[in-house]
Amino acid sequence: MSIFEISHGSKKQFFVPVPGLAASLPVTVVKGFKDGPNVLITAGIHNQEYVGIETANRLALELAPDRIQGCVTIVHVCNLTGFFALSPDVVPEDGRNLNRVFPGGEAGSASQRLASFIIDSFMTDASCLIDLHCGGYREELLPHVYYQGMGDKYLENASKQIAKLVDVEYMVRADSYSGSMFSFAAKLGIPGVIIERGGMAGWSENEVRAYLADIRRILQRLNVLEYSEPQRAKPLSISRVDHYNAGADGCWYPAAAIGVTIKKGEALGSIRDFFGNELASPIAEADCVILYQLGSLAVRSGEFLLACGAIQLNKLNGAENHED
Repeated sequence: MSIFEISHGSKKQFFVPVPGLAASLPVTVVKGFKDGPNVLITAGIHNQEYVGIETANRLALELAPDRIQGCVTIVHVCNLTGFFALSPDVVPEDGRNLNRVFPGGEAGSASQRLASFIIDSFMTDASCLIDLHCGGYREELLPHVYYQGMGDKYLENASKQIAKLVDVEYMVRADSYSGSMFSFAAKLGIPGVIIERGGMAGWSENEVRAYLADIRRILQRLNVLEYSEPQRAKPLSISRVDHYNAGADGCWYPAAAIGVTIKKGEALGSIRDFFGNELASPIAEADCVILYQLGSLAVRSGEFLLACGAIQLNKLNGAENHED
């Protein structure tokens, strides 16, 4: 039975057991008195991304059947065993990244079974997906949003219109299927976005409030919620993100903070030994803005360092760089 099959004008909160796993997912379903979209909001796919998880908790408290039309389903934490194990963004039962195994399979490993369960229980009836993320447990992150560029033009436009409502400086077009829930939603024809706020395994009131404002703004545009939420930023569009990994074991010294622009050919940072000798230095492949980067001093060879969104610096302050 679909998770959306609850009575009009009702709100239910419960744990949904996952077959074959020692996990039950905390879920809130709120259904208005009138029909409307079925909006799926997920958090905690990466279990130490606490800003999204706390936002889901707060949203579940404030939504009520008499305030919405349609249905809003909130999965507070998708990787619950990882949440309590404090594992670094993997499902502890198999050590795999849940957001890289979709669509998974009922006969697969723990993360694959979990992905398959999320699809069958929550995604098949959804008309929109809002997936809440932030930087990993060692990542500093500039708030930004991803929209689907891997589906048809209708889906891409629908996803982009949602992304434009997020109060951030940049929105990124994701154009490849990565095994994420977000990209698999595109295969199902479900428009969706990934919103990124916060990082370093922490959360703050300001970050949660900004996240809640983003979601209210989206729900208002979808005619689910009557709410007037101001938007300060109009996000600039990024079509390419370059990822850089460490070239050596050592101490990591970023060249700049998140949100800073770097010119093509400039150093993005330096990996040094304990005596100050440089071991490796990633170089910007294009004019770019730092979206997120490793925030810890220690780094291992081959490990993720930073992600930069390619931009046109000469247009950064011009209207032509905005999406209408």
